[in-house]
Amino acid sequence: MIAILNKALCFSFLISLVGCGVRGPLYMPNVPPVPPAPTEPEPKGKLYPPQTPASPSNSSSAK
Repeated sequence: MIAILNKALCFSFLISLVGCGVRGPLYMPNVPPVPPAPTEPEPKGKLYPPQTPASPSNSSSAK
């Protein structure tokens, strides 16, 4: 029983030495600053691109 615990302890120690495989120094990534909020509201009531009504000749020829 003691031998199994010793082997498990050694195995876990070796696994902890290996780590996750990341090489190089650890660092905190630089987060870009938040863009400023728009000063003007979005225009309402206009669609872009403008929608064109479907022509009736196309729908009748599809019969």
